[in-house]
Amino acid sequence: MPIANIHDRASLERVYPCDAYASDASENERRKPAVLKGVRITAAPDDAGDFAFEPAASHAGEVPGAMFLAPFHRVTAQEDAAADPDPRHGYEAFLDEIIEVAQRQGFRAAASPGPGDARLRGPRQ
Repeated sequence: MPIANIHDRASLERVYPCDAYASDASENERRKPAVLKGVRITAAPDDAGDFAFEPAASHAGEVPGAMFLAPFHRVTAQEDAAADPDPRHGYEAFLDEIIEVAQRQGFRAAASPGPGDARLRGPRQ
């Protein structure tokens, strides 16, 4: 599982480079795609800021488990009127979004029930 750090933007860029963003955002722009492409955050940042995320795909009807983010080109009305906007436009904002979501959500091993946890006791249905 690729590891990045919320304090090191270059580590995010190594896991999810600009070219991958441009390709995924272009594919996600199609009318009602059956599969969205993006990234899945699989673990929240630890005390040092390290967290796990990876390039991923999600079917439109799939119930999300881990946090999934799909990129879309972010254009203003003026930019939309232009013939061919830069496919990398919005990449920096998407990296910001990954950092923000990773900090407030994600799997936290310490909060997850384990053997002997009271939340796992009792009758099962």
